[in-house]
Amino acid sequence: MLKYKDLTDTQKQAICNGCGGKGGFINPPEFLFHASCNHHDFRYWRGCTEADRKETDDSFYKWMRVDVATAKWYLKPYYHLWAWTYHKAVRLFGKKYFYYADKPRTLENLKDIK
Repeated sequence: MLKYKDLTDTQKQAICNGCGGKGGFINPPEFLFHASCNHHDFRYWRGCTEADRKETDDSFYKWMRVDVATAKWYLKPYYHLWAWTYHKAVRLFGKKYFYYADKPRTLENLKDIK
């Protein structure tokens, strides 16, 4: 299975854009969630079923909570609220950005991205 770490920097730039939908008009602040957002972007690009999307969104929330754990104690509630909000936003509005297919994308789908 294709993993984020398998991508070249160019491929990561082509697939990922940090927080917010790629090509979307809303560009939310990233705070300390940039890497978590990029992993989420990659897994949305890889796609597959609605169950995969839900698992990706739930993992995204888990990754962001790990990010929150690295923050100063007095900022944790603030960042946790943002993480919860981002999770709810991708569950409500992320469907149009997810790649639905019978099989997830593979390295073969990246052949034109050097």
